[in-house]
Amino acid sequence: MAQSTPVQKPGAKPVRSIPYVSITGDDGKQRHYETNAIPLLFNRACFGWRMYLGGPNRVVSLKEVLTTSQPAEQVIAGPETEVSADKTKATTRMFETVQDGVLQRSWCIIPGDPPGTYTYDITIDGEPRGEFVFCAIEVPDQNPDTDPRELSCPNKFNAVERAQPHGRKAS
Repeated sequence: MAQSTPVQKPGAKPVRSIPYVSITGDDGKQRHYETNAIPLLFNRACFGWRMYLGGPNRVVSLKEVLTTSQPAEQVIAGPETEVSADKTKATTRMFETVQDGVLQRSWCIIPGDPPGTYTYDITIDGEPRGEFVFCAIEVPDQNPDTDPRELSCPNKFNAVERAQPHGRKAS
């Protein structure tokens, strides 16, 4: 009997903080991209962020503030999310699990999601930890074969991870 030895997947990338997009094709398979260019493919495209925090598996307090450059026609949000009256800002406060040193969240595009800039400001356990800037781009033909890396986005990969502060001093 042959023994299988663990091998690193070809092209595997190191764990790091990234924005990403996934698109479900007509065949039902998802294609994943490391990009912040979101094609507005309704009920097919999803996008999110992954932040490497390190350390043990644990639960953290997450505050995520989404700001869009235009209002959404509809907002589907749970009780942990407050949406501004003009539908351009959504603040979510919740507890999330850091698994293998990584925290991640994602959302899927629905009809009425506006084109433009989507900015996520991330605070973990009360400390600002990162900003992810996405660019939502209209796809008039709703072609699921759209490659988001080929879309024109003025702020492509404009994601910044803030360093974790080193201890606090009592005042």
